[in-house]
Amino acid sequence: MHFQTTPIAIPIPGRLILFSPHPDDIAISMGALAAWAAPRVSVTIVLMTDGSEAQLPGHVLEPHVDHNATVGEKQRARGMIRVQEAKREAMALGFDSNVVHLLERQSWFLRHQTPGDYMNPDLSLRDVNGFVPGPVDDNAVAEIRDIIGPGSGIICAVPDPNDRLAMHRITTQLVAENRGDAKLLTYECLSTIDTTGPQTAFAFDKDLMERKCAAILEHRSMRERRKRFGGYTNPGTEFYDVIVREKNYALARHLGLAAPYAERFGWNQ
Repeated sequence: MHFQTTPIAIPIPGRLILFSPHPDDIAISMGALAAWAAPRVSVTIVLMTDGSEAQLPGHVLEPHVDHNATVGEKQRARGMIRVQEAKREAMALGFDSNVVHLLERQSWFLRHQTPGDYMNPDLSLRDVNGFVPGPVDDNAVAEIRDIIGPGSGIICAVPDPNDRLAMHRITTQLVAENRGDAKLLTYECLSTIDTTGPQTAFAFDKDLMERKCAAILEHRSMRERRKRFGGYTNPGTEFYDVIVREKNYALARHLGLAAPYAERFGWNQ
């Protein structure tokens, strides 16, 4: 792989498993690396949730549900919309849509907290949207272990352990505890507050940036949600592709790379 490293290099894996807490996290955080890997290695994208908890504008849901739809029917419609967007994302990155696997046992629940509950003592946010995941049952753990499977040459990509979003953090914890011999690659989401451990960066060019942005834009429901309701972490713009492009450009400049863009990762062998 073409990495500029500080201070380690990432070997080419035999298999890359991308764990996505929500359906749009892979494109936003590591879309360029995923697009680069598409023709080179075996890749599986695992959706830890279907994203059905997301608040979507009415005009996004209307084509998929009757006006008398129940709460449960609306929730299922939101999940269906977002999973289909994840499959279109995969194709934009260069994969077949069948690489996308929705975890069957979404056994955790999200419990809303009051602002006082989810603020740290220094008044910084512990979780940007005030939700915490509930318990995960043994069947969900077994499914994660089955997806990873045995063998060497497997890299599991998960969010940074310090990410602000609770669902991101529990994804990393679950995979880390059940990865067997697989190595961990931790990616940086938009909501990451800090990074831990050795760091490396994937440097890439305009072509991969365009593919990454195309994949992000396949999540049309999230674009519409942001336009309607705003965002948790980046209120300055309503478009994730603009935020990501600027962040990847700024990182490359910060690291002094010749390439115009870069994605940052943590590495845990």
